[in-house]
Amino acid sequence: MQWVPRSVLESPAPPDLADREAGCGRASAKLILFGEHVVLYGKPAISLPVPSLPVTAEARRWDGPVVVRSSPLDTGRSTPAAPSRRDASALTRLAVSVVCENLGLPDDGLFVSVDSGIPAGRGFGSSAASSAAIIRAVAGVSGRTLDHDTMFALIQRSEAFAHGKASGVDARTVISAGGPIWFQGGAATPLTVPTGESAPVLVVADTGVYGSTREAVALVRERVTELGTAGQDLLDRAGTITSAAATDLTAARFAALGEKMTAAHDILAQLGVSCPEIETLVAAALDANALGAKLSGGGLGGCVIALAADPEAAVRLEGALAAAGAQRCHTVPLGPI
Repeated sequence: MQWVPRSVLESPAPPDLADREAGCGRASAKLILFGEHVVLYGKPAISLPVPSLPVTAEARRWDGPVVVRSSPLDTGRSTPAAPSRRDASALTRLAVSVVCENLGLPDDGLFVSVDSGIPAGRGFGSSAASSAAIIRAVAGVSGRTLDHDTMFALIQRSEAFAHGKASGVDARTVISAGGPIWFQGGAATPLTVPTGESAPVLVVADTGVYGSTREAVALVRERVTELGTAGQDLLDRAGTITSAAATDLTAARFAALGEKMTAAHDILAQLGVSCPEIETLVAAALDANALGAKLSGGGLGGCVIALAADPEAAVRLEGALAAAGAQRCHTVPLGPI
């Protein structure tokens, strides 16, 4: 079953807005293939935009204060870490403020609607994608286009509010053109992946549990400090795995890539960001002959990604993951769509 975007407005916009010029923005969800958490310690990451899970936004000028209307949050099972509507509203309002400040525009007189098909708290970069779409829409209604570096900087300001310290991998990936990217030190480089009709695909399985990136980042920081030299060794090993995985990816060595996915997951589990629901789905994926499986994103919930050898294997893998408790599954090509 795939995610379907929800209704954009809780109530209709004022009717006179329909005749006013609109600025439009769009951004994609993202998945992290390698480098979660350790990217905050200077290690590289590999990520992938997911255009099939978009966020779109429209901005129109009107005679009133800033209003941002968006689809309801999908935060999965209720947990203390799940965001409130107030938190989400503050994040979207901040995105409007940062772009207005950058463009030297008044921070009022805007009606912004946001339509998101990205579940929150699942490692899909929902906050970064929403901010990106809003920033592009507000710039568009003002007759401006922002370059990638400016977009990155503005999204990062919003991400700092959402998650505390943000590596930048989400901000770069949600506005990238397509296909995997290598991310390190704020810079992104596309990775070329040889693919074909029978190429491996990622199966993304949702635990249904909201995972707080802010909480997970703090937990890993404590864990690395507690482990001392052993903690640094885990970070170094994760960085080495990511570098080797990039070579496997571009050389189409997919079996080796899958093995490295599982090895990367073991490190994330040692850093304390797995949970029983994640472990159950990783084990189910491996039992169903996935080439590899791991959590993706901050952890403590969210999604598991598993590498299927081909589209037929992906169908079987989806069935096994659903039987093991996945709330829903989604398939994502490894290469550009």
